[in-house]
Amino acid sequence: MGKKKTITIESSLFKRKESFVKNTTSEMYYTMNNSCDALNFEWLDKIEDTCPFIDQIVRHPKLTLVKEEVVSTIERAKKITSESVKDLAKHSNYINDIEEETGDIRPSKILEIRNEETFNIYENRFLYTFIHDLQRFIFEREDELNSIILGNNKSLEYKAESLEDGEKINIELKITSEQKENSNKDNNIENLINKQLERIKEVKEFINSWYKSDVFKELDKLHVPFIKPPVKPTNIILKNPNFQLSVQMWEYIRNYGNNLDEKDNEALVSAGNEALKSLLDNSFLIDYFVMDSVSKRKREEKEKINNYSIILLADMIRRVLDLLRINGKDISEEELLNILLNQVRIEQESRLAGIEDIKKKFKSEINEYLERTLKNL
Repeated sequence: MGKKKTITIESSLFKRKESFVKNTTSEMYYTMNNSCDALNFEWLDKIEDTCPFIDQIVRHPKLTLVKEEVVSTIERAKKITSESVKDLAKHSNYINDIEEETGDIRPSKILEIRNEETFNIYENRFLYTFIHDLQRFIFEREDELNSIILGNNKSLEYKAESLEDGEKINIELKITSEQKENSNKDNNIENLINKQLERIKEVKEFINSWYKSDVFKELDKLHVPFIKPPVKPTNIILKNPNFQLSVQMWEYIRNYGNNLDEKDNEALVSAGNEALKSLLDNSFLIDYFVMDSVSKRKREEKEKINNYSIILLADMIRRVLDLLRINGKDISEEELLNILLNQVRIEQESRLAGIEDIKKKFKSEINEYLERTLKNL
């Protein structure tokens, strides 16, 4: 066997590579439509868990007595109290006539004190506000589910430029991926959405029943205003577990937009991150090396390809190590060497297997030739 040649890489090629990387500016942008992975129904789980506690409050609402003072005609007055008599002494204009013989007073009007029960208390006004907000929240989530576009279509765009030895190099790349129509994944998403819509329907039935309750009818009739956050820590709200859970749920739906994981939003429309973009930058470098290697002189082209391959190997190892480090994964020198040695071994075995196949085929051809020759003798 001949002695293997050692590859000697010109320092100018290393400098060219370093200059190219240093002067590279790039942008990456990718989009992804709604898919099964983007659907999160934690909010629905929480609402379903809270509904029985809200229902307990609505079915057993808190009442309070309200003292109401009404001046009525004497014919309509139902109850005369000591407060009524005292008020009559202050308002002589209510007196219509006085019997001279007996001194009896005949008033035309009189103050009537009425004690009436009412649902118009702070806790019920909170409940009234909460359920209205809950209904709006449910409608919004339902509309979102109904408007989801099935599929898992993706698009990646990459633009970059670099300057090397007075030469400006540009690249534009666009990769798209489209989900096939009527795929199993689409059907699975559609089935999942339909199940959630059924669950929402049950929650809406709860809400409709609450709107028909006595407490809601009275508060609607009184046109009570909605309360404003934060919720006042009344004794009932602090001590009643049903109210405590309702307050927590109200705060959850009010802050729902702020609670969304930012990564979910980035998965829909994002400019990407530096770690992923560095891989595309490396592809840009490879493309440049390919273009720079093209030559009419095949020997020169072969030498450049060999040299650039070694440079790219070293650069790719560095980039991969950086990428692993950024993602919190450290790899030891021993692990790295084992990976490289394993790949070299696989390549060698594949090459040897190819040589053995060639030998077998050559031997078979020779045997067939000899057989035909012997027959002709």
